[in-house]
Amino acid sequence: VDPLMKGDGRDGIDALIAGVQQRFPDFKFSLIGEPNGYGDHVRFSWGLGPDGADSPIKGTDFAVLKDGRIQSITGFLDQVPAG
Repeated sequence: VDPLMKGDGRDGIDALIAGVQQRFPDFKFSLIGEPNGYGDHVRFSWGLGPDGADSPIKGTDFAVLKDGRIQSITGFLDQVPAG
């Protein structure tokens, strides 16, 4: 879940990512910095943009793990272009 979309289960998350890829076909997700965490919680930041350029869209996600598998992800949009 993030401020714009929600996906449940593998199929829902796959559909969410497919929607982003369809809307921004030349953009790719990239990791910003290093993920860090505590216990079963992980925080990581990402960018979405064209290769070789600063990402115009950036966010931070918080994941909850159980037995090494993702149980939930809550996303926050840190930078979104106007419009």
